[in-house]
Amino acid sequence: MIRCTTLAKTTAALATASALAASLSACGSGRHADARPAAATTTTAAAPSTAAPAAPTVTGPALRAVLPTTADLASGITISGVYDTGTYVTAKADLPAPSLPTADCTAAPAIDADVLTADYRAAYASEELDVAGTSLQLVIAATSPGDAAKQLKEIRDFAKRCASFAAPDSTGASVGGTVALDSYAGLGDEAIRIRVAAAGPNAANYSQPEVILVRVGDKIAAVSDADHNHDEADAVSAANLLTERLTGTTR
Repeated sequence: MIRCTTLAKTTAALATASALAASLSACGSGRHADARPAAATTTTAAAPSTAAPAAPTVTGPALRAVLPTTADLASGITISGVYDTGTYVTAKADLPAPSLPTADCTAAPAIDADVLTADYRAAYASEELDVAGTSLQLVIAATSPGDAAKQLKEIRDFAKRCASFAAPDSTGASVGGTVALDSYAGLGDEAIRIRVAAAGPNAANYSQPEVILVRVGDKIAAVSDADHNHDEADAVSAANLLTERLTGTTR
């Protein structure tokens, strides 16, 4: 899906906890959102601090620069819905209470990259890629220190709590579903994929989304698609590209 521009193609194998192995063509980029600070070398003991962790200094436009542009994409793929939060950064103390811990399992078919990064983000950017009639949602979010890890823990807990559920369809009939979670090895500091599947003979008629989330420090790259049966390879390729840009590395 992602077209290589200045760097040669490389092939990456991303292993999941369920022994899923995908051979992917990944395209690198030298561009990234920010550089990690160098480790301190002073041996002077610092005075204890009781101050709350500061909000990240990364703003919406800087996060937006991580997202692919038309030049990065193969022909036929279009970009829409580009958005960023501007220069405003939400302080940790100003965040609303997280919603995912109390979310009803019937909401599982509606999960996407936006929903699953919303609880702790202080700034973010997003866009959609339209690929042959299907759509991928991409989100890059920055959080206060420690909050990105909290977000992924929330998602793990939600997947465990809602491993099996039933939700009404448009006619009111109950439709069974499952939520599964995999872990990707070697991608960012930690990476997971959450996938919703409908059960029964008419499963293909219902939304079966998946979301791939990669944590790099206190940032999260998230990619979602509405139908993992058709768009999984595109979603993994996009997640790999975003991770390369956040880390400044190629796979």
